Amino acid sequence: MPKQLLSFLGAMAPLDDTVYSDFLQVLKPVNVPKGKLLLSEGEICDKLWFIKTGLARGCYVTSNSSGKSHEVTEWFASENDFFHAFESFVMQVPSQEFIETLEPCQLIYISRKDLYRLYAKHPEISNVGRIIAERYGLLHKERLREMRLHSAQERLNIFHNQSKELFLRVPQKYIASYLGISENYVSKLRAKH
Repeated sequence: MPKQLLSFLGAMAPLDDTVYSDFLQVLKPVNVPKGKLLLSEGEICDKLWFIKTGLARGCYVTSNSSGKSHEVTEWFASENDFFHAFESFVMQVPSQEFIETLEPCQLIYISRKDLYRLYAKHPEISNVGRIIAERYGLLHKERLREMRLHSAQERLNIFHNQSKELFLRVPQKYIASYLGISENYVSKLRAKH
């Protein structure tokens, strides 16, 4: 299973056999059932995950002015995506979010300690890490722009058009939470498809 991840990384930048060998020693494959919490709020994120198959999400709990709490989904990750609780992973502080599987998943992870050791040993791994971080940074910026500039209906249409597969796989309450819209909008659009 780790070879799929290494092929994916090698497509971004050339990696030699020594790098592949060092990676194979520290990558850990794991099968995880649906509904598994990979990280709870308050824990320190010490793993970078890669999804071979399945679906996960990151979210946090917030309270409105009346004190009622609700979940806000920040991201979804599916096949060939990386994920972690960014701030917690980088700064090694307690996470404000939790990470949960939405489907049974085949995952590969690397510990932060092992990843940073490989960064120091192999500059080409740092380069791949930079490329991945840039891509995810751009996606995050695009999402923020969409949330600020578009109406609820437009956000839902954008999500549907850009992520048709996720639109069908993710429970509508999580799509609504992700887009900051009501479940009714999601339900109506799903009924049309």
